[in-house]
Amino acid sequence: MTQYRRLFIVLALFSGFVFAQDASQCGFIQEANYRSLCRALAEKNASQCGFINDSDLRSMCRALAGNDKSQCGFITNGDQRAMCRALTANR
Repeated sequence: MTQYRRLFIVLALFSGFVFAQDASQCGFIQEANYRSLCRALAEKNASQCGFINDSDLRSMCRALAGNDKSQCGFITNGDQRAMCRALTANR
């Protein structure tokens, strides 16, 4: 999956789109990292982020699901780190 597609998916999750009203809907997602991200966000439970293999996505997940802006600092990709900080600033 390209970096830009990944950014789009994460942005879409937080820009007003509602993909899952509850974690049961996340089971339909094929890619394991995004299934875990979906569950973490739907449940507002950062412990689900530990199942994500991609370290940048895992940090983004922990920041957003756990409402912990400090997790953005662990993201190596500058664009994703900036997006993480922007998304957690209003939470």
